[in-house]
Amino acid sequence: MAGSVVDGLLANVAGAAVGVAKGKPKLGGVLTVGTLSDVPNYHIFNGSSGKLDDSGFCVANALYDPLFVMSANGKTALPMLALSAKPSADFTVWTIALRHGVQFHDGTNFDASVVVANYTAAAANATVGLAIQPIIASVTEVNSYTVEYKMVVPFAAFPISLSEQQIAYMAAPSALGNTYAGKPIGTGPFKFKAWSVGVESQFTKNEKYWRKDGAGRRLPYLDGINFKTIVDSASRNEALQSGTVDMILQETGVQIKQLKKMSGVSVITSETEPLDPPINCLIVNTTGTLNQYFCWAGEFASIGVPGGLPYIEKGEAIPTAVQDADWLGTLGAVNPSTLQWDTTLKPVLNDVTIRQACAMAINRSTYFKLIDGSVGSVADGLYRKSSPFYTSPNYPAFNPTKAKALVAAYMATNKVTSVSFVIDILQDDSTAQQAYSFFESQLGAIGITTTPRPLVQSTLINNVIYGEYDCATWNQFGGVDPSLNYVWFLSLSATGSPAAGGLGLTTLPAGTNIAGAVNFAHQADPIVEASMISALGATPGSATEVRGWRTVNDQFAKDIPYLWLDQLINAWAARSNVQNWAYGTAADGTTRCLSPDAGSARWDQIWLS
Repeated sequence: MAGSVVDGLLANVAGAAVGVAKGKPKLGGVLTVGTLSDVPNYHIFNGSSGKLDDSGFCVANALYDPLFVMSANGKTALPMLALSAKPSADFTVWTIALRHGVQFHDGTNFDASVVVANYTAAAANATVGLAIQPIIASVTEVNSYTVEYKMVVPFAAFPISLSEQQIAYMAAPSALGNTYAGKPIGTGPFKFKAWSVGVESQFTKNEKYWRKDGAGRRLPYLDGINFKTIVDSASRNEALQSGTVDMILQETGVQIKQLKKMSGVSVITSETEPLDPPINCLIVNTTGTLNQYFCWAGEFASIGVPGGLPYIEKGEAIPTAVQDADWLGTLGAVNPSTLQWDTTLKPVLNDVTIRQACAMAINRSTYFKLIDGSVGSVADGLYRKSSPFYTSPNYPAFNPTKAKALVAAYMATNKVTSVSFVIDILQDDSTAQQAYSFFESQLGAIGITTTPRPLVQSTLINNVIYGEYDCATWNQFGGVDPSLNYVWFLSLSATGSPAAGGLGLTTLPAGTNIAGAVNFAHQADPIVEASMISALGATPGSATEVRGWRTVNDQFAKDIPYLWLDQLINAWAARSNVQNWAYGTAADGTTRCLSPDAGSARWDQIWLS
């Protein structure tokens, strides 16, 4: 790993004393944590097949151990299941040394074959595989406790992905695969006990956990941990105050302000943490199509859209009709009456002038105050102003007069009398409804009509993945390093040779790019792609890396695949009887790590007084 591990990092972290206990831990007790959501099916809940939001990472950190964790200053990947990471000179190969003597909950030994099995399962998964395919070419076993990751492109910051992404988690080989129907099995501090999906999951102490604290005491301290799904943000606060839960994760500004005033409760927020917070935004379907990569791959063949990939695999040229179908065959919009994808409708958000109008129509400062209680800061791009990657990207300023003129010009050019689209929002959440009412009013003032589509979180995410949406409330990105976002912004040459990584759609205009499988906004800008590749292969902290990621931010202000709003501030809050819940240690038992980090609290080191 680049850099040295420096102990005493805790002293450099703002507010670090909160949540850190120095007394002798008390053993026993069950911790109850209130989370925002749950995964839809716990049978496939692991790093290779789960679709993890912050709440998902909470549960993952109880069941599984990651290969690395991030240091408290957010700069160094610290050992956990992995001991070290050594790159080749060009950052295209990473050799990972693994820890000896670790067992899964079922007694299976953790070794190099397990890491390969987890990668193989992840690569074969219908959605996770598509997210790692652009960065990892293969994982091979060098010896029993060494693996080699070969990268698709030079990737200088790759160990951070093995700390901060779900592929960092290792599940038992017997529990991998989409057809597995048993309980989840990890190496983590807690084992599966019971799970009512969408209600509560319960885990019991792993008596044979491999970790010890700095004094040599075996972890975890708790007998068990339960996660209660509480979708409504206000209800989560109420549960904490009443003692129904001991800790909560909170992401709503108004509720975070209330937490800070709550007696008998301690709070840590990501406002001063060493990472760019995720961004609250409206994600926009910039092509007005279903996922075009999925079209090319043949994912929509069942609804009459033949894919180009099957022809390539047979060594045949892709017929023109198939290429046309891949490009525009799923053009459409969400029908505001049926709330279903409708290929008979003409999209409007695939026109950049309408996206510009929307950006100008939404008063981000008012949203920040009204919806998020002025917690965090207004966003004009991916990075907060203190980030080394930030320079003003010239994102469109609030200007409803100009926005209204853009809408009028669009209607005149396209000979239509109205402009409308559907906005997907989280159901059963009062804050989400309040936010939608704000968007409806702001966009209505410039002549755009919107319709809400309330959905459970898993459905909202799946619709965005497959492209069956116009616009959706969203939060994503941020993190300790911009490289974590590469796959979400990736695009591929549509016209280039398949042998060179292109899609072989030769009937399209030369130089056309198509968004990658998990580029959910469908933005496909060659400048963004070239800038990211340059940044990924550059030494971390170098001028080349900084310049590349700044250019990405600048291009988003022109393309507007996201209607930026404000920072998504994470807050962890705990009742006074919860001890040692912040800045837990890495595998050496002494070096502090970035925790809580979204959902990555170190549950093994928490105790109840």
